[in-house]
Amino acid sequence: MVKGCIVTKYYTHYPRTTLWLIQGDGDVPSFYLSKLPISNRQLEAFDPDFARSPLSLGDDDPACGVDLATAQAYAAWYAELSRKPMRLPTLREWQLACGGEPLAEGAGSDLDLDDACLWHAGNSSRDRVPPLDAKKANAAGLFGMLGGVWEWTVDDQDEGGVGVLCGGSFRESVAAIACGEPRRAIPADLSDVGFRLAKSMR
Repeated sequence: MVKGCIVTKYYTHYPRTTLWLIQGDGDVPSFYLSKLPISNRQLEAFDPDFARSPLSLGDDDPACGVDLATAQAYAAWYAELSRKPMRLPTLREWQLACGGEPLAEGAGSDLDLDDACLWHAGNSSRDRVPPLDAKKANAAGLFGMLGGVWEWTVDDQDEGGVGVLCGGSFRESVAAIACGEPRRAIPADLSDVGFRLAKSMR
């Protein structure tokens, strides 16, 4: 199969992500966001040669080790396939969707609450992405927004549309995980980096 080749016109023939409605606020219009990060199986429908991260080898595990260009190319392919306005979320959208997390303002002091809602270095193995939907969804109904895998967003406040990572990963300490602290310095090691899809309302 040729990378990104649309073999059939029916996008229902491809593994799809579940999109959740995120209610907008005064600054960010309502939009849809993937309930979970894009999986290996979903990304491989676009790129059969995608090399799975050793941290995330299962079909339904988050696709990790993904650079910004690949994430954007997948979003563009899926938008064409589905004929819907699919794309990466903006930084502000991602932060809005994350805002219902118990640790939205940074680390909390209640470890039981932390363990109920997110994976982090203290409750997971550093060599394997844990099942993100085994923890509670946040107030927006999304899994793994914090402490799952780092996720690509696009900073819409920057004219160049710079890629920014959000959310932390299961390899981070609780103290390092927060909604409001994006990672602008992109690391060389992307083995715990994935992404979600967003869809505009129109």
